[in-house]
Amino acid sequence: MHLKIWSLWLLLAYLGLAAPVKSLVLDTLTFKERTARGTWIVKHFSPQCKHCRSFQPKWEQVLAGNSLDVSFGEINCLENEALCDSHKVTSWPTVVVFQDGQQQPHALVGDETVEALQSFISRATRKFAENSVVLNSQNYTQYAHRGVWLVKHYSPFCPHCRRMAPHWKRLADELADKFAEDGIWFGEVNCIENGKLCEDNLVDGYPTVNLFVDGRFIEEMLIKYEYPVMKEYMLKLPQRVRSGELAAKKDEPVVANDNRDWDDMANDAVDVAKPVTSKAVVEAPSPNAIVETVSKPADPAPANAAAAAAASEPEEQYNVDGQVVVLTKENFAEKTATGPWFVEFYAPWCPHCQHLAPEWERLGAAARGKINIGKVDCDEAGQLCSDQNVQGFPTLKLIWEGQSLVYKGPRELENMHSFAQGMLAQPRVIKEAEQMQQMRHDNDVVFMFHGDSNGDAVKRISTNVRKMFMAGQLGIVAGAKVAKELAGDSYKKPMLAVFKDGRSVVYGGSLASDDAIREWLYAERFPLLPEFTRENADSLFYDSDFLVLGVLPTDAGRSSLDASRETVRSAAVEYQKYLDKSAQHPEQGSKVRFAWIDGPKWSSYVERVFQIPQSEWPSVVIVQSSEDQFYTLDISGRKIEMSKLGIFMAVRAAVDGKLKPQSTKSILVRGAKVIGHMAAAIWAFFFGSILSTLVTIAGIALLAYIVKRTRGAENRNGFNLVKAD
Repeated sequence: MHLKIWSLWLLLAYLGLAAPVKSLVLDTLTFKERTARGTWIVKHFSPQCKHCRSFQPKWEQVLAGNSLDVSFGEINCLENEALCDSHKVTSWPTVVVFQDGQQQPHALVGDETVEALQSFISRATRKFAENSVVLNSQNYTQYAHRGVWLVKHYSPFCPHCRRMAPHWKRLADELADKFAEDGIWFGEVNCIENGKLCEDNLVDGYPTVNLFVDGRFIEEMLIKYEYPVMKEYMLKLPQRVRSGELAAKKDEPVVANDNRDWDDMANDAVDVAKPVTSKAVVEAPSPNAIVETVSKPADPAPANAAAAAAASEPEEQYNVDGQVVVLTKENFAEKTATGPWFVEFYAPWCPHCQHLAPEWERLGAAARGKINIGKVDCDEAGQLCSDQNVQGFPTLKLIWEGQSLVYKGPRELENMHSFAQGMLAQPRVIKEAEQMQQMRHDNDVVFMFHGDSNGDAVKRISTNVRKMFMAGQLGIVAGAKVAKELAGDSYKKPMLAVFKDGRSVVYGGSLASDDAIREWLYAERFPLLPEFTRENADSLFYDSDFLVLGVLPTDAGRSSLDASRETVRSAAVEYQKYLDKSAQHPEQGSKVRFAWIDGPKWSSYVERVFQIPQSEWPSVVIVQSSEDQFYTLDISGRKIEMSKLGIFMAVRAAVDGKLKPQSTKSILVRGAKVIGHMAAAIWAFFFGSILSTLVTIAGIALLAYIVKRTRGAENRNGFNLVKAD
């Protein structure tokens, strides 16, 4: 009987179930041999130390609940003074880590809490002891090409990086232990010391936080770099890892973060050598900003007087001295009011700006007589740079009479010069119908002009198209025969028309009005169902009263994608037909646009802003950006049906105000509006009295405080993708 019990006890002991983990007593004779293999957590103490006695029950509690593959030991430093000295122990209690006999560079000193001891042991057993691992060109491949990594890329000179640093450290210290259990690691790269590594990691500004899985870029953390916002994002990562979502996730487009110092990479370049449409980031400080297109090379001399007027009209000379003009808050508006400008917005302390400086001076000389070259010191003209929506340094912008376009290509003389020339080139002269057909093949939207012989109209059209940076989308048709072949029954002379979505629309306004021409060009610049991209996001949102957005799972197969896209497009066609038949309908006052968005590429954005999980794709959301609200449910309260009729009816109901909206605004901001209404009511009640004045002032002050506190956080939670706070 006793033998059976003894055997059972031995078996349980072997399985580790008989008794809690023990702390092995180590001394000078046994220490080296015992700790030669594995990880050891060793406590150094003195039996006479009151802090050691206080620490002992905590030590025992942690040992009792330990499930990690580590060994525990303890050394009495009164009896083994030389051994403790060799471990550089200067106070008691001190807990030190040894890995395969080698002392590790972390220790826990003093009478710490159970939680602190548990955290210390967890870090000691992690693959990386640092909460945020310092990565560089030498260790990056070895470390970050396995597992899930959230990597911060920064510059020590960047003020935004310095503001972010304590938030990042706090989160890394708080979550590193928990994340290590799921193989998730924090890392950071100094891009000034490791520039090529940051380029390879798709870094286009500082700070940038990218998520990688086994060395593969997954997505950029497109949120405010503040503790509570980042924590909410990070806490979802373990579940995303366990669900397998990240393993199959495609690359998501990189969107410039608010308030960053960016360094644009060569892979964002606009290839001006190719005679096809090429997209670039577009900012829209005025209602007439337009998506960039690179123009085709101009043909030889045109065949009629109208085309000749556009192509051979002597151009005004700009930048006659070949110098870079220093623009300031005092002279910027006056200088840029006329003529095309290529402007650098920079900060003197920015290394990338310093590197660009000599190239920019050379560009001034190369662009002599063609385009004005300027530069703005944003340290000296901060408000001006804010008004120009400058979000990083350096920012290079083409500006022409209120229109602006951001250049995101290589910052080398040849590339910058070619870009500017391409954007400002004359429209293409069309002498054969096949040339226009090729333009229509290369572009989603193409404009055609066939004009009178005196050249006034064609000159006006060409000038407006160039100022809107759409020269590559305009063809000037030389002869009536070609124009008739292209326009068919719509032919007339003069005529301005647009070809898109398999149909043509003829301009019906005055060819003598620059404003009317520009407004029409601006309204027709998109196809019926464009893809939602970083380049056109702001234009789609803020130039429409309602944006109907089809969220499509592009990873579901080509046939499925084509079917879903055709469903949304057919609804757009149906709605356009409805408007065409109802010219006097009240809905004519609301501008409705349709677009589709690549769900996998924009999954974080779609889920965060519209709360549409991937399991519900394909889906439709109707966005009313002017009111910071959107609609995902139809008039019966069910999800908008993914059909032509379902989408069509939901759009009509939304425009009529019959759908229940969801808001992107926070509770605080909605509360601020309520306070504003209350202040107005109190004013009406107490009109003319001293009390009314005091109440109104107090209400305005409180409203301003709430808006200021919430404005920054809202920018990322709302629809805006690229504008700074």
